[in-house]
Amino acid sequence: MTAYVCTACHFQADGLEGLQRHSLETGHVGICKNEAPPAGGKLSKLTKRLVAAQGVTLTALGASIWACTYLYAQRQVAEDKRRVAEDEIAYLKSPSGAGRNLKNQDKGRDKE
Repeated sequence: MTAYVCTACHFQADGLEGLQRHSLETGHVGICKNEAPPAGGKLSKLTKRLVAAQGVTLTALGASIWACTYLYAQRQVAEDKRRVAEDEIAYLKSPSGAGRNLKNQDKGRDKE
């Protein structure tokens, strides 16, 4: 027996768990079937406000998640660039690195 219905679509659920899953997946608001408006009837003002508020909340949450993901990616790029720069400096300063090779080339050029 269907006990819960969605106020935004034709979804029906026997248990509260199914309604909660549908709500999380779609952002729709569900209510107990006994409290549902008659078929073809208009939604109450409260239900419309709940649907609108939940939509705004999900939109804000999505924007926040996107912003966090973007900032994390930017941080990772900056961290990678810093590591590459540190590795290049360490190589140039090393005894067997490019600094030694450059010095040898300079000595060879000075002899000519």
